[in-house]
Amino acid sequence: MGYQLFTGCNIPARLIGYRDATVAVLKAFDVDICHESMFNCCGYPMRNTDPELFLLSSARNLALAEKKGRDILVLCKCCFGSFKRAQNALNQDLQLREEVNAILKREGLVYRGVGRVTHILSFLRHDVGLTAIRQRVVRPISGVRVGAQYGCHMLRPSNINEFNEAGVPEFFDLLLSAIGMESLDYKRKFDCCGAPLNGINSELSEKMTLQKLEAIRDMGGSLVATGCPHCHLQFSGVMDKGDLPLPVVYPQLLGLAMGLPPESLGISHDEAERLALVFEEGGRRQSM
Repeated sequence: MGYQLFTGCNIPARLIGYRDATVAVLKAFDVDICHESMFNCCGYPMRNTDPELFLLSSARNLALAEKKGRDILVLCKCCFGSFKRAQNALNQDLQLREEVNAILKREGLVYRGVGRVTHILSFLRHDVGLTAIRQRVVRPISGVRVGAQYGCHMLRPSNINEFNEAGVPEFFDLLLSAIGMESLDYKRKFDCCGAPLNGINSELSEKMTLQKLEAIRDMGGSLVATGCPHCHLQFSGVMDKGDLPLPVVYPQLLGLAMGLPPESLGISHDEAERLALVFEEGGRRQSM
């Protein structure tokens, strides 16, 4: 079974490099992936205001993928959490599933609960695997200290998201180590980035973001690696507040370590120059 890439709403509009890098990396690993858009919003913005519309939005996407005979590979952790919540609700409550399917039937769709939903970081860790990643690395990013931003919606609630790592999560750290980077155990590592509060309590939102970035910087980190557009955009929004780590999505780092051209990874000339300076400094640190 192949995979249908779900980019969500923010990535195509504001972080297209995340999609480009993911597609380039997965093609290099010969993953059967379709990235043509056929989906609607995952429903996340309506989750707390219109639960029925939220559920229907997610269910329609799940049904579309099932009709295509493909599993869903998600780039956004908020979208991932939405799909897992919807799957849990529809699989636990068969009457609710019948009601949703009665609406989906108007489009010739039906949710059967046979599809799999996976986030890109989990896919790279468990489906591609660390050994395969290490074998494809030709330009290890050595000496660079990085803070992994795990995000909230991939980890919590674990019983719904089927997050099965016992104890402290380490899958993102392992992915970063596989390409030569030093992943830091910094303060507030598993805290929220602050994005959900932006526009509601913007002062607190920014404080939460700065605390995480400053904790990474204080441990010598020059990058924060993300796997969620909301986290990435939140970090990017406070970059003018001081000498803070540069946010970058993991598939771009992986692509660079694999020797893929920066332009194929959605990395602009200016971004490439900034990353080159970080990598150069990391190389100097390693040789000392």
